[in-house]
Amino acid sequence: MAQFDKALRFIQTAVLPHVGLEGAEVAPVPGPSVDLNHLPAGLVSGNTLIDYSAAPATEIRSAVSLAMLFAGRTARAAMNEGDDEDDWFAAYTTHLSTLGFSISQSSVTASRFKKEGLFVHKAIIPFLTIALGGAIFGPVILAALENLKSMEEDKPWITLFDRESRQFKGHELQFAAVSSDTLNTSIRHVVARLAFVSNETNVLFFRITKADAAFESATTTMTADTSLLTVLEAPLRARMKDGALKFIAEATLDEQNAA
Repeated sequence: MAQFDKALRFIQTAVLPHVGLEGAEVAPVPGPSVDLNHLPAGLVSGNTLIDYSAAPATEIRSAVSLAMLFAGRTARAAMNEGDDEDDWFAAYTTHLSTLGFSISQSSVTASRFKKEGLFVHKAIIPFLTIALGGAIFGPVILAALENLKSMEEDKPWITLFDRESRQFKGHELQFAAVSSDTLNTSIRHVVARLAFVSNETNVLFFRITKADAAFESATTTMTADTSLLTVLEAPLRARMKDGALKFIAEATLDEQNAA
């Protein structure tokens, strides 16, 4: 009960940002809005591509999506001039902890893309497969990245993912594989911080060169009581209201390639 009270006070009183990255109102995600009562197995929430294939309960999908989005938005509001990606992630994990998540120590690794000339969405798959714990984890994420085509660059979820990945001067790609049972809900959260800066190319369709092959990765496990998340879903939804739908989009796959 103490954890619920703490989380509820945070939901009710935390400051949310009112403006977008460049001081302008954030444009809605193009395309149809998602239904928080029937979220799909793959979606983008804020700056994170999430796989819910191991979390079938619709109320948990909604609760986790809203919790991650709320923590990310309140972390954004807490940033001061000169703050960077590390400051944002520290605030983000602190806010998730306030919502009831137990946060593991992040494992940070300096890495390099092994093959040059590939698009980011292809080059990152081997790394992401290992970071998520193997191909059986995050299959929707891996399939979405594997089957992307340049003609799909304007899909709503890709547009949202690219926009929200540009919080600071560089790019951070964030992925989460969620698993849940009646007792606990666990998130395997992976961040890839890319060294290149490009405001003209969608980050997933940036072509890797030798100069841009270096990146830093961090893997963190976040765990919460499933029953706590279930009861926090309603106050999170009430606080975010319709504004949440600006930051959530279904990660759809090409039906011919999804099999």
